[in-house]
Amino acid sequence: MPTRRAGRAGGRFRVAVSVVAALTLALAPGPATAADRRIDPAAGGPPALSLPDRVGAPQWGSWSVRRRPVTAASVVFTGENWWDASTSTGTAAVVGAPDDAYRLLDDPWGTDAGQEILLSPDGARLALPGQVVELRTGRRTVLPRLDGIRVVQPAAWSPDGGTLAVIQHDGGSVRRPDGSETYRETRATLGLVDLASGRFTSVAELAPDTSVPGWSVAFAPDGRTLAYQTGQQIVVADPGGPVRSRFPVPAGTRIAGKGAWTPDGAGLTLVTQRRCCAGDGYRSRWQLQVVDPATGGERAGPRLPEQAGLLALRLLGWTPDGAAAVARYRPWPGEAVVGFDAEYGITDGVWQTDVVALSPAGPPRTLLTSGERVAEGIDVADHALAGNLTHPGRLPAGGLGPQYRAYLGVGLSVLVAVAGLGVLGAAWILRRRRRRPAD
Repeated sequence: MPTRRAGRAGGRFRVAVSVVAALTLALAPGPATAADRRIDPAAGGPPALSLPDRVGAPQWGSWSVRRRPVTAASVVFTGENWWDASTSTGTAAVVGAPDDAYRLLDDPWGTDAGQEILLSPDGARLALPGQVVELRTGRRTVLPRLDGIRVVQPAAWSPDGGTLAVIQHDGGSVRRPDGSETYRETRATLGLVDLASGRFTSVAELAPDTSVPGWSVAFAPDGRTLAYQTGQQIVVADPGGPVRSRFPVPAGTRIAGKGAWTPDGAGLTLVTQRRCCAGDGYRSRWQLQVVDPATGGERAGPRLPEQAGLLALRLLGWTPDGAAAVARYRPWPGEAVVGFDAEYGITDGVWQTDVVALSPAGPPRTLLTSGERVAEGIDVADHALAGNLTHPGRLPAGGLGPQYRAYLGVGLSVLVAVAGLGVLGAAWILRRRRRRPAD
């Protein structure tokens, strides 16, 4: 009987070990399956994109693109305070298609979506400082860097997504008269990266310390013409080729954004800030103006309505019915009025961002909204605008995200395993001692 009981105890111990091991493996966040990734392996390319009508703060512990890729994304956004537990600076969130699955990417530079973080036109890739990420695989490609360059900053995607305009920046700290230090740019080289070959082609040296991310470069719809700004001058050129035209613009005027070219390629849109007016809570108004890219003269036709009370206004593109899709940046209450020359960037004091469609007649049509301090920076895939489709956005649930829940489950299972094995082992040893013959 003692031998049989000891055998049964040992058997129970081995069974417990097997069960605990199985549970631990089942709970471990292993390689992503096709279902986890929301990817159809037979799909030939990114899905048709539509724009969610709202975005929300991602869960703390959402899956990363590397661990759970998505086929494509309709929106990318950034914010500084998504979670109580930790700051979200240095993290970008993408909204995956077609089911609004939220994924996170790390950005060591802590930059803003729509300015230094740009979605490709089809939403399949994301450009960040120094790299491009394939959302389908999570694979990262390093952008080529010239000697002596500190950072390679994405500036604009070509319409076919095969070329990325970048600005290669260098600079350093300089001391102000009051003894404090600030960063001063000493070099800004505009160039094009062919993403298939990785080859970099220089286009122009820009006036240092005057480029404004998000408002500096725009491709024409056919991809054969590039507009860029250097200081208070706009240049229109063939990519990698000769200059077609150049013209001056007043202070406070910039290329309106990545969607600056009109759909027919015959006009270039500029945005101008004027600091007024009595009665405005935030005295900053923004006007979009379409000019002739050859002369800089304003084109005939009705103007789009001026936008008041905004920190900034950026043109994302055009809807099929001819409306201008713009990102509107609203300031913190009581924020000081700033312009494109703001020391820490014009969007440093953003409280809330939305995307609306502007037409010469009628009120703005809301395309996408976000909560307070949710989307402080935002970019939208061009194809999502071209489809002129929106859908009810599926917001993330509250609480801990799925990745951290999986890790927590593994941790708890290990603790249970250790405790269970300890109890079983102690009981088995105690039983053996009780049955040992007396000396």
